[in-house]
Amino acid sequence: MRIARRNLLKSGLAVAAAVAAPGAQTFARAQVANVTAPRPTRRLIVLLNAGGWDPTFTLDPKPGSMRIDVPSGQRKRFGDLPIWSSEERPAVDTFFSRFGQRVALVNGLQVRSFVHPDCMKRVLTGSASEATPDLCAITAYETAADLPVPYLALGGQARSGHLAAITGRTGTINQLSVLVDPLAAYPDPKRGGGVTYDPRVSPTASESEHVRAYLAAAATRLARARGRQRANRRQLEAFVDSLQRSDALRRFARQNGLGGRDYTLSLEAQIPLAVRALSGGLSRSVLLQTDDWDTHQDNAQQGPKHQALFSGLLSLMEALERAGRLDDTVVVVLSEMGRTPRLNGELGKDHWPVTSAMLWGPGVLGNRVYGGTDDQLNARSVDFASGEPDDMAGKQLQAGNFVSGVLTAVGVDPHPYLPDVEPFVPFLA
Repeated sequence: MRIARRNLLKSGLAVAAAVAAPGAQTFARAQVANVTAPRPTRRLIVLLNAGGWDPTFTLDPKPGSMRIDVPSGQRKRFGDLPIWSSEERPAVDTFFSRFGQRVALVNGLQVRSFVHPDCMKRVLTGSASEATPDLCAITAYETAADLPVPYLALGGQARSGHLAAITGRTGTINQLSVLVDPLAAYPDPKRGGGVTYDPRVSPTASESEHVRAYLAAAATRLARARGRQRANRRQLEAFVDSLQRSDALRRFARQNGLGGRDYTLSLEAQIPLAVRALSGGLSRSVLLQTDDWDTHQDNAQQGPKHQALFSGLLSLMEALERAGRLDDTVVVVLSEMGRTPRLNGELGKDHWPVTSAMLWGPGVLGNRVYGGTDDQLNARSVDFASGEPDDMAGKQLQAGNFVSGVLTAVGVDPHPYLPDVEPFVPFLA
């Protein structure tokens, strides 16, 4: 995708490079499965609940099961969504009462592994390959690679692959804080503390403006002298664009803060930062993350974790609504694995290679459940056209099918990244 020029130097470089042929503009199109018409591109938020949630606590209720240790509560219907409800988790009821009509539930999603890193990779990228970028990176690159930070990763599990250049990380891996302020670099152990960057000159605001004016004039001169060839022109445009991106990033950091090193963002802190990044033209996709769902001991801890999660989701929906982004942002909520049907000797549950997911947003058919599990929490086969369980003629719903379907939902063709995977798209209008 060609990098767009910024307004500041647009006229200067355009005149200097007028003899060069313009590059072809590309548009992401989704033409997969039964979705034949191009879909509008969308913003994307993915919320990863790292560690492995227990879907029977909310999304995949199993009332009265003799083969599954079910948490306390009762099955309720919110529209056509069956949800496991409990007085200990009131935010769950509030969320589905207010927003359940928008939500598509996906149960019986297979990750084909019991190991956290491998499951993370599969559920975020749809692939077992280490090289495949995750769905946020692909969305950002294909729909808005010219933004200052196309992919904003607020959690540590982002997998950008060869698209790493468009990714900015904050939270526990805070590279953006160093880009904004070099004094925030890691300490130098050879110096016994301090920072690796030792500024010899600290320019004033006026001096910085003079430097920027010099760089702009130099870029224009180079464009006249050497910018007639397409390769040179692209390099100069990229340089000018980088100046504008850095300015936008610094403005955003001053207004919103990015935190320091080893700064773990709570979900309540991540949500406003994510919405402002999407609304303010900083980013196109954002990865949010909660941690510590790995309840090998005392699986009852899943209860307060679900309460906190759905309280955060209420805040997210309200923030998107205030920002006017509910109708152009797809939200995906998932975990890399589920929990075993039965409790272990420490009243915990171990790793299980079947999980659930939720998504909503423009073009998503909500108020429906897609896929399913049986009375032993094994994934049922699914009719990919209707999304209904079909144990006789259906297919197993793999993470790759789901990721391909989400990419289709945000207006991106998944085939260049997952060429042999059939997108799961019955939740698309």
